[in-house]
Amino acid sequence: MRQHLRDPNENPCGGVRNILLHGLDAACWLLLSRWLWHAGQSPAGCCAGQGYLRSRSSRFGALYRLAALVAFSFLACSSVLGAVGLPTLKINTFELPNGLHAIMVERSDAPVVTVEVWYHVGSKDEQPGKTGFAHLFEHLMFDGTKTLGNRFSDYIVRAGGIDNAYTTDDSTVFWETMPSSNLPVALWLEADRMRNLDITQKTLNNEREVVNEERRQRFENPPYGNVMEELYAHAFTVNPYQHLPIGSAKDVNRATLRDVKEFYDTYYVPNDATVVIVGDFSVDKAEASVRKYFAPIPRGTRSISPPIPVEPPQTSERVVKLFQDVALPAFVEAYHIPADGSPDSYPLELVSKILSAGDSGLIYRRLVYQKQLALQADSSANFSEDPNLFFVFAVMNTGYSPRQGEAAVASVLDRLKDKPASERELERAKNQVLFELAQDEETSKSLAEQLGYDAVILKSPRLINTEAARFLAVTPEEVQAVVKKYFARHNLTLLEVYPEQNKQGTLKSCGGAH
Repeated sequence: MRQHLRDPNENPCGGVRNILLHGLDAACWLLLSRWLWHAGQSPAGCCAGQGYLRSRSSRFGALYRLAALVAFSFLACSSVLGAVGLPTLKINTFELPNGLHAIMVERSDAPVVTVEVWYHVGSKDEQPGKTGFAHLFEHLMFDGTKTLGNRFSDYIVRAGGIDNAYTTDDSTVFWETMPSSNLPVALWLEADRMRNLDITQKTLNNEREVVNEERRQRFENPPYGNVMEELYAHAFTVNPYQHLPIGSAKDVNRATLRDVKEFYDTYYVPNDATVVIVGDFSVDKAEASVRKYFAPIPRGTRSISPPIPVEPPQTSERVVKLFQDVALPAFVEAYHIPADGSPDSYPLELVSKILSAGDSGLIYRRLVYQKQLALQADSSANFSEDPNLFFVFAVMNTGYSPRQGEAAVASVLDRLKDKPASERELERAKNQVLFELAQDEETSKSLAEQLGYDAVILKSPRLINTEAARFLAVTPEEVQAVVKKYFARHNLTLLEVYPEQNKQGTLKSCGGAH
């Protein structure tokens, strides 16, 4: 599954991660997301680094591929799917003796290069009582090394580049885009902080305050800010997806210097890292530079793969009611779905497009346009390495209750259960997916992002060459089957938000283990 499909607007602050739920509460935007993390650029103070800017890569290569994808889609609709092929990226890979993986793709459309270092550690790898560590390290990794001091981003800027990072449930990613002639600079800097990070009590205290302020700005202070945190706490009972990448303020505040250094020594090591290089460069010279700077780093000796608890199947509906200082009621429905890359993930992604493809999406059309029950309504699938959630949400209009919105959503889902999606609906969904797949290759940054995701989360960077065909092969009957299978009441966690004068709010819940 494409990273772009899951996260249409990147937020380098982490993660996936994934649903930006917009609605109006008086003058406030409703922000509901699994992490918010990959959905819109970070607020002030959210991330270390210089801030995100797209590279100025030419769009010719991406447009060429988009033209091929569109042509392919028309042919596919004519039942000659196997008669054509898509342009194939040449992907170069190698592995160092210390376990570090490297992925390289040459593209000469602009004299820039993007380097990404993917550490396979996210919030799901955190132990109880030590949540928020992966996101904390997103910040700490910019705070200086024993050899260079606190000058990482200064070197990047002086080399004509930009840099940033983000954290998700499954990974932490650091990236730089710069003129290709300075590729060795980025590799040298990334290798330096992989082995020489200088973690002191002062930097820990400083970044702890930054993270706490981020939590206040994004989760504690805004209207509806804690909705997704509450939802995930009830939707999951044992899997670490139960907590967001921001973690618990209590856990972050009581983290010791020893705790943090142990986390660094465990996960920020070559055998837990993948280096992705995309742009205008020589593959041979780039490989030589990777070997020069990363090969001397010793392999990590700690276990980096603690068992991740498997979430048991949900057997009954769970309902959570929040009473908060908001002007309008709202609700979020969350259905458990399988991991990204699984066979059912492809028709489920198309279901997401059918339900929420702009104003023509079935959810928006029914709740907002036709019945005028809601100010905003949408849906999205939060795909990840482990099974996650599919969301349907709405912010209700004045005078309407969440239950009325839920009934309207049920009627839309029942329609897809009773008969397959129409050819027009499925074709529109596939075309949107094809467009987004092409967008993934628009710049060196977006292509590196996708290659890293495919390599680390989906276990094969070469999936980028086959994903379009997998989506185009989905049938209306397969779409109908996944709607029946996953959008069932016993698989649902429902959170309703009601206005209340007391800003502190109260929480009531019923159903499930909570």
